[in-house]
Amino acid sequence: MAMKRLYLKAVLFMAIIGAVIVSVDRSGMFNPDMANFHEKLQWDSFYDFTRSNEVDVLLVGNSHLYTGINPNHLSCALGANCFILASPGTTITDSYHALKEGLTRCDPKVVVVETYGISSTRVRDLTGGDLTSQFRSFSSRKNILKKLVSTPVLFSPDNYLSAWSSSVRGHDMIFRDPDQIKKNLEGKNLPAKKDDLELGRFTRFVTGITETTDKEYDEKGAVVDGNGFKVNRENFDSVRKIQRLCDRKGIRVVFLTLPMYHKHVENYSSWHTIISRVIGLGYDYLDLQEPYDYDVFTKECFENTRDSNQHMTAQGALKADYKLASFLVDMIKVNLPHRYQSEDWRRLFYGEAGFFENYSPDQNDNINLLISGKTNAGGIGLLDCVFVPYDKNSQVFMRIDKRTDPSLFSKGLELYAIFETKDGQTLYFKVPMSMIKGMEPLRNHLLLSPLLSVTGVKSVSLSGMSRLGD
Repeated sequence: MAMKRLYLKAVLFMAIIGAVIVSVDRSGMFNPDMANFHEKLQWDSFYDFTRSNEVDVLLVGNSHLYTGINPNHLSCALGANCFILASPGTTITDSYHALKEGLTRCDPKVVVVETYGISSTRVRDLTGGDLTSQFRSFSSRKNILKKLVSTPVLFSPDNYLSAWSSSVRGHDMIFRDPDQIKKNLEGKNLPAKKDDLELGRFTRFVTGITETTDKEYDEKGAVVDGNGFKVNRENFDSVRKIQRLCDRKGIRVVFLTLPMYHKHVENYSSWHTIISRVIGLGYDYLDLQEPYDYDVFTKECFENTRDSNQHMTAQGALKADYKLASFLVDMIKVNLPHRYQSEDWRRLFYGEAGFFENYSPDQNDNINLLISGKTNAGGIGLLDCVFVPYDKNSQVFMRIDKRTDPSLFSKGLELYAIFETKDGQTLYFKVPMSMIKGMEPLRNHLLLSPLLSVTGVKSVSLSGMSRLGD
């Protein structure tokens, strides 16, 4: 009888502790800074998006993916719906469980798996910041059953409670960050508001490798040696699970390696060989590290660092988007729906990154101004020319019919444009237009101007055009 009472007291005590933890969790007292909680924003947006939209291309991976691919731009390049589910510092095992949950919400034509998470790291061995990232990734997901099943895979037993409770994993904030606790209790810790379409993008780096860093590469050599690359059994099995999952559902799975700066890696062929063997035969693999495209992936495309974990910049991501889009459509002939022909899709993506590179502006748009519509000038089949303002500058986009011989504008064009400003000024500009290596839409040629200092424009007209080099 005494032992029974002891058990009942223990159960009651545990129930009280559990109730306290649940209550504190619900209060949000130990929540992290929600404005910088990219993973939660990503999953919240994914559930919101899939309530009324299908996802045609679902991409999974880690921080190399969400900095190296811009899903808004990729969607415009493909004319389809793309979404990224990726968390920093995680392995392919976490990607597999994220994918399992993602596929409960959508039925994509293609799943793109970024390969940087295929490594020798066991997910249950993560510590420090990497373990924190794993906690954040796990806590952001929403499907309770999927999370329960994945808990013993993703965490060691001593981390189960931390994985499920923000109070347990964040209780040290009492000493470490009391101001955050105060903000939480005052209800001021709110997610950052996003005005644009959120598809899992998290662009962190906007400037590339500097001359100083480039010189350091020349002096000190590469940072990463492919000869040291290894893959453990856990990650090998996770790749197979992803393949079997997609095969069962009739989904095309594509593996993607995003590049690091060519001076950053040596002996990459060893790394490539191992990844290729892990992926195996019968699955598509786009490796942008090898063969390396020196004309496209210049130093401006990469984070200015010689740390081992180098990411891409926003400019690098746009170029990688077109590489991936071309691979999916032109190389492996994935049959994606032509959503860009729908007015609903056009309204959803209008003005997003990549839209005016691939589509005409609306006739009644008084912000993004149509300079010229469809015309033929000197054998150049102009589809349209549009002026796009940004916060402090502007740019001109020119789309040319794909049937036009690119040699006619290979050296660029010069536009003679007349700008009428909102304060009544008339400005005359010669605007140089050029093709940018790597910025290559699927359905048209593209010429871009440099950033222009002109702002406050009311209207733009084209008075003439000439070919550079004539």
